Amino acid sequence: MTTDKLTPDEDLLPLCEELMRSEITTIKDLPREFANTLANEYYRFLVLAAPHIKHQLVGRITLSMIKEYLLNETLEFGVVDAVTKSNPESELARALAGVEAIAQCIEVLRGIDKNKDPIQYRSTIELIIDHLKYDIRDAGGKLLIKRLFERAVKKSKKQVKEQIPDLIDYIDI
Repeated sequence: MTTDKLTPDEDLLPLCEELMRSEITTIKDLPREFANTLANEYYRFLVLAAPHIKHQLVGRITLSMIKEYLLNETLEFGVVDAVTKSNPESELARALAGVEAIAQCIEVLRGIDKNKDPIQYRSTIELIIDHLKYDIRDAGGKLLIKRLFERAVKKSKKQVKEQIPDLIDYIDI
């Protein structure tokens, strides 16, 4: 899934900001490429979810609230569909799974002391980027050199998820 355009939808930016704030608090403590990748994942999810829920979102929003609205829409998607099919609901299911995992990954990352163990901290960031941005299957089971090679191949074949390069400049969390 790619975002529809390289400039964000002004209507979705406040929703993206609020959702990120409720799920991961801030991205200001994270490296720029990583923070931008996370912002793009949340934004991509909202682009897909907005047609189903936008009219219902007011005030403080959370991922749990959005999931509830999506379930009330009786969308027909599930894990099996998300893996085997390519349709809007499957894309939405994959995007939802991605943003659900981000909060857990950030919790693990913030548990690492980047001053005492900078290699583990950076390795964790690279692993998450490989999974989210480059869609490298089983990234955790591969050596960094193999993942770097896969990144290069995906870039050359233009198989990297399209991102808004400076999305984090549009949001303030």
